Amino acid sequence: MKKAGFEFKEHTADIQLRSWGKTLADAFSQTAYGLMKTISPNLEKISPNVEKRIEVKAEDKKALLFDFLSEFLYIFDVNELIFSQIEVSQIKRAGSNYELTAIVQGEKFDRKKHELGTEVKAITYSFMKIEEKKHHVEIEIVFDI
Repeated sequence: MKKAGFEFKEHTADIQLRSWGKTLADAFSQTAYGLMKTISPNLEKISPNVEKRIEVKAEDKKALLFDFLSEFLYIFDVNELIFSQIEVSQIKRAGSNYELTAIVQGEKFDRKKHELGTEVKAITYSFMKIEEKKHHVEIEIVFDI
């Protein structure tokens, strides 16, 4: 298994993604890359012209992943930004919550430059799984299209 990555899996009506990394942060980053590749399949065409900091708090790791990915959909819908550089720099426990900090880089979506993939309506909890193993973390998730 590669250190970090993602792959799309067969699903009848939606997009199912499996991602992995050495750490929880790596696996979250790879899941976000999978979401971006669903929206615009050629990430190499996205220039890292705009940098944003994303901070999310949630009661558990699944909610944290859900909120983190939902933030990408919100930013795409409202600001029309898409990202090719995604680094989750920190996931930590803070009291009864989890906190995530990420730095992302990308640019405004341009139909003349960027390939339009599949519209993702929402992130779902359906089939969501976060497995923390001894030497790596695996995530499975479904995107509603």
